[in-house]
Amino acid sequence: MDTTASPQPSAGTDTSDDSDMTKRQTVATAIATELAPEVAIALLAKTEKDHPGAADAALQPIAAGVSASEEDGKIRVQLMFENGAILPVELDKDAGQALILGLQEGLNAAAVETTGTPK
Repeated sequence: MDTTASPQPSAGTDTSDDSDMTKRQTVATAIATELAPEVAIALLAKTEKDHPGAADAALQPIAAGVSASEEDGKIRVQLMFENGAILPVELDKDAGQALILGLQEGLNAAAVETTGTPK
């Protein structure tokens, strides 16, 4: 009988944690590159229009949130979709300010269409 034990990993060296961290870093890198927007644009471009002259397809999130970014001078916008997926988008603060103004204009225009009076 062989009494030599095979080496066992020490208690603090769980390789699944390292693998999870590597996967998260890979996903973060992919999101930070132009890959995600290019894929979204390609998918939307392949969506058939309901009728000629119709607007291009758009992502249709059910919720959005904004938080501070880890990078100075940026904000993080997170869009949530019906299936629970979340798309984080980093914007310069100037782009965030432009987004605020665009949202306000869009909401005002929608209010006029709905009620007939500007809000």
